[in-house]
Parts: sequence; C-alpha cells; structure tokens
Amino acid sequence: MEVEIISRECIKPSSPTPIHLTTYNISFLDQFAPHIYVPHLLFYSPNKASVSETSRLFKQSLSKALTLYYPLAGKVKDSLSIDCNDEGACYISARVNRNLSDCLKQPTHSTLSNFLPSGIVSTEVSPGAYVVVIQETLFSCGCIAIAFVFPHTLLDATASSGFMKTWATIARQPSAGANLSPNFSAPSIFPQTSTAFPVDLTAINLASVYFRKGKFVLKRFVFDDSAIIKLKAKTMSSGVQNPTRVEVVFALLLKIIMSVLNVKSSKQKSALAINAVNLRRKAVPPIPENAVGNFIWMEPIVSQVADKELCDFVLRIRESVSRIDSEFVKSLEGDGGFNMFCVSLKEFGKSCSKALSEGAEPFGLNSWCNMGFYEVDFGWGKPLWIPLATGLMEPPNAYSIGLMDTRQGNGIEAWVVLDEETMPMLQHHMELICLLSSKL
Repeated sequence: MEVEIISRECIKPSSPTPIHLTTYNISFLDQFAPHIYVPHLLFYSPNKASVSETSRLFKQSLSKALTLYYPLAGKVKDSLSIDCNDEGACYISARVNRNLSDCLKQPTHSTLSNFLPSGIVSTEVSPGAYVVVIQETLFSCGCIAIAFVFPHTLLDATASSGFMKTWATIARQPSAGANLSPNFSAPSIFPQTSTAFPVDLTAINLASVYFRKGKFVLKRFVFDDSAIIKLKAKTMSSGVQNPTRVEVVFALLLKIIMSVLNVKSSKQKSALAINAVNLRRKAVPPIPENAVGNFIWMEPIVSQVADKELCDFVLRIRESVSRIDSEFVKSLEGDGGFNMFCVSLKEFGKSCSKALSEGAEPFGLNSWCNMGFYEVDFGWGKPLWIPLATGLMEPPNAYSIGLMDTRQGNGIEAWVVLDEETMPMLQHHMELICLLSSKL
C-alpha cells in the first residue's frame, strides 16, 4: 500500500506562550515513563465539507489547542524538559488511493502503520525533536485517518485523550477554548529529580521481566455488550460484587491463557500480571482527568496455581488495585516523593523476582477503557474505529493484554500478544470462541 505525502508543515499556536512558561520541566513520574514516541490513530467517516475545508478545520483548531497545551508546540530540550518555543507541531497531509473498508478488512500492524508518520513510532525522544507529529490521511472513499504521535514522557493515555478531546471540541466550537485549559500541576506535585534516574529502576529495566525468546504475534478479540453481561453474571454468581467490564475481560483472558499454558507445558503455573493503575483516580482529592503528564503506577497481580475460575482472577485483580490508595499517592508527593517512589519500585522489583523464581508466567496488562477516546468528535460524528496503540507498534517479545472500548461503548476490544505457538491454542479455545463478536 502506497501512501502519498502531499505536504508537511508546522502548525504554530494561535497565541504566543508567555515568557515565564517557555521551559516545561517534566515530573519524576514522567522521567520514569519510556522515553519513546507512542501513537494514537483515529478513523473518521467522510465529512460533507470539501477536502481543503476539512484540512483547514483540523489545522486552525489544532493551532488554538496548542495555545492551551503549549509544551506540545515546542521542541525537546533534554530528557527533563521541553523548550516551549512555539515552533509548532509537525503536520503531515497524506493521501492513499484505497477505500478505508478495504484497508480494515484485516487490521494488522503492517496495515495500520501505513497511516502513521514514518520512522518515528517507538523511536527514542531526542533533543531538538518535535514534541508532536500529526498525520492526516485521506482515503479515496472520503474517510480520514488522524494519527497523533507524542512522547510518552509528556502524556499518558488519559492526558493524550484529553488533548484530542480539546482539539476536537475547539473544531466544533471555536469559542470554547477558554473553558478547556489543561492542568499542569504534575511537576509541582511530583517534582523531578536532578540526579540521574537509577538505571535499575527505569521502566525499561523493570519491564525486562516480561521479555522472552521466540516469535510473537498480535491478535485482536472483540467482546460485545452481551458477552460482557454474561461474564459479569457468572462472576456475580460466585459472590463477587459489581465486577467491571475491565475486570471480567482481563480475568477471562488470563484464565484461558493460563489453562492453555498449563496444557502446553504439562505443568501447573501461576501468573504474574503487571497492571497499569491510573493514580489520578486514587488520589484524594482526585487529580483532574485533564492533568498533563504520566500518573501511572505498575502493580503486580500474582495468581495462584489453585486459581481456576473466573472469579478467582477477578478477585486477584481487585486485590492488587486496592493496594494503590490515596495514602500511597500521598507518599509520592512533594520533595520526599521521589525517594519513596524509588523505595516502592524496589519493592515492586522484589515481588516480581519472587514470583518469577517460583515459575510464574509474566504478562503486561493495560486498559484504555473509559478514557473517552470515542468522544473525539470534530463536528461530523465520533470516530469509526480507534485501534489500541499496541496494534500500531511491533509486537514486543512479551505476553501482554491491552483493552480498548468499542465504538458502541459497552464492549471491549482486547489486543493480545503471545508467542506463535500459544496464540493458535487461545484462538481455538471454545470458552473464548463462544464469547467473541465478529464486528470490527
């Protein structure tokens, strides 16, 4: 598939950044995040306006949004800061002589990557680089793809969703900008450390517990509303109160994958699932959803060999998440927060090492559900489809499960990475097949 680049330009903020804001220092939670570019990709139905008018709408509203999210219009200064120099976001306009429906018949990484800015996804963020790169791709059927690529050190999924919703709201309501100001409190709540981040406690080093040898594949599984209702009912029949969509889908996949691995190895194993927890909702009072930065903590979920039922895995997940409370968030705040963060990371590492020494199978868990990505409406309707970022990058040499809302809102898309021997066993597992939807 050939994507033709039509133009490349810088979209500058509509108003200059005040002098006292020209350097943005990231928080120590941002320092911990992987120093790479990550993507979002949103597909839209045709707009009634002309191609040029639609492109102009994107650019004009982006310019206003960048005034509010001023660090996104700058350049990377170093690993700890952004030079908010108003040089603008890199904006690429592209065309592809294909219909969107043809491109999404089998939405694999190799297909989806065509609609991302070339050569930037998963690369290291370096001094002097653009903070944000955006690509608008027009299909022959009139559908549009918008790719938004940004440093993980500046935005997590919640923060990136906040920016996209702000951009889209301004496109629909140009005068709405004054009421959409983001929250930049992260660097004051979790002040960065000027000393080098301990190498053994970086996200990359701690994530190495996932890595395995072999070839890995990515598959997408769709659970509609009716399937999730069944899973919730089954869980509640075992005495679990008010299970969530995310809990039951994570639990189901962990349960089935562990049963498959146990058959494959002829040995009963436990799971070590590393779950990404949003600290915004754990703080008291809650940290605003529009807070810019990374507010993520990784908490281990350790199952037992005796865990066989859906409710067993739901309870393990719930128990793990409950350990992250307002007191934990409070301990990370202020001048002593970084030292406590390092202490907690060391405890995290010990817990993982202990589980692995006992033969646990490591997984990475990440949910982008309930973050409002499908609310990114530029004026002619919500996105047709939004793939999880996992589907836009090369599958890692690790087991992982990522969750994303469906367009209808009540379903879930699960993006699963397994080795090429285990994946077919999961795909043909009858308990899973009976619950899957054939919808995109």
